[in-house]
Amino acid sequence: MHASSSLPAWLAQGIAALAAGQTQAWADLYTEDAVHEFPYAPEDHPSRLEGREAIAAFMAPLPGLIRFGHLDPIRSREVGDGIIVEARGHHHRVSDGMAVKIDYVWFITLREGKISHFRDYMNPLQLARL
Repeated sequence: MHASSSLPAWLAQGIAALAAGQTQAWADLYTEDAVHEFPYAPEDHPSRLEGREAIAAFMAPLPGLIRFGHLDPIRSREVGDGIIVEARGHHHRVSDGMAVKIDYVWFITLREGKISHFRDYMNPLQLARL
């Protein structure tokens, strides 16, 4: 298990799509039956999304709230059929341009080159600033 300070190309392209506000391009990284989980989601937010359509619907309003920026630092490890990522996102709130940093830990499982399961351990306290 070798650590890297960069993302695999497919994931970097997905992050670039989010930065461009293209949430459907992000959702297209998932299998049709994918699951995206937020284990630390606040009570008023979903903790589990089932299916690419539900993931796309969840992501669709985000460009109106946050301008995704770059990830730095990044630590990633490819493990078997997936990847583990630790990163800090440097984003901006759309309403006033305020900088927002969000820490991420992702456990991503792939099937046939697409995301089949995504456990997203982002810090929900940091989301409160959106």
